[in-house]
Amino acid sequence: MKTDPLSDVLRVIRLSGAMFIRLRLSAPYSLDALDSDSLRNGFAPGSDHVLPFHLITQGPIWFNIADEQPVRLDEGDIIVLPRGSGHALSDQPGVESLPVSAYQSKIAGSPPMLVWDGPGPEARVLCGFFRCQGRLYNPLLDALPAVMVIRRDASRTPWLMAMLERTFDETLENRQGGAALVERLTSLLFMEVVQRYLDDNAADGWLAALSDPVVGKALRLMHDQPTHPWSVDELAKQAGVSRSVLADRFVEHVSMSPIRYLTGWRMELAAARLIETGDSLAEIAADVGYESESSFSRAFKRYVGQPPAAWRDAKRATPLTAPGTAPAPAASPPKPRPRPRHRA
Repeated sequence: MKTDPLSDVLRVIRLSGAMFIRLRLSAPYSLDALDSDSLRNGFAPGSDHVLPFHLITQGPIWFNIADEQPVRLDEGDIIVLPRGSGHALSDQPGVESLPVSAYQSKIAGSPPMLVWDGPGPEARVLCGFFRCQGRLYNPLLDALPAVMVIRRDASRTPWLMAMLERTFDETLENRQGGAALVERLTSLLFMEVVQRYLDDNAADGWLAALSDPVVGKALRLMHDQPTHPWSVDELAKQAGVSRSVLADRFVEHVSMSPIRYLTGWRMELAAARLIETGDSLAEIAADVGYESESSFSRAFKRYVGQPPAAWRDAKRATPLTAPGTAPAPAASPPKPRPRPRHRA
């Protein structure tokens, strides 16, 4: 069955997700969030890529993001940080924030909750992350912006956010299957976020290439038949343009040649098989478009820097694990300190 490139990439990305903490914050507050390395080490060891996200269940709340303008989010809004940008959650924009160590003693429970009591208005947030393992080349992740904000739209799948919140609550009761359900729902949330982002924003790079009549056609051909021995000439003929037009437009949109793209996608498909199956190298080679095991091994080593068998062993030695517990509280955390306010 034929598929579009975006669906193909979403299928191969081996995405999963997790909620890791609920926040209940009463103003005044301004708290640093865990960075992506801390998330990966503490909650998702073995993951190659971690994308933090926050779902606002009661607002408003401000996100102060490194190298970006502060962003206000309200109830039902979602923010995703595909590059793992450093960020703080605050009741006001542009204020000094407390480091993680200053509030870890306020985290309790399983799944964990952070309660910050102040005299002002309260905001509530579900915090989580999307994660993937074994990624060699995924054009979607490379094309996403540093910050994605998805505004609440009552007409578009509000059930997903409501279900996430309810399921996260149910894990407090340690119900059987609750953690697995959260993982599935957060994965669905990622797909919804990407589709909503494409609907609401002007696409760039690979995402824009999907709708280009020439480059999009070539991408669909390569994703429909990744084992076919495509040449630039044949792709150009199928797209109805000259070789030079296809090559130029492909580089303009995707920043690489069509054949380089095809190689990267084949390596991603091979990586999925290496991690998820016990198939032999010869079987995988044939199924991703190589005539022999040796030609596949040479191409894989040239692309990755490691033979496929050694890469498989290394990946299986660090499997993707379930989310961990909250970080241990810091000893004798400092008291919240007053900080200057600068209203936007």
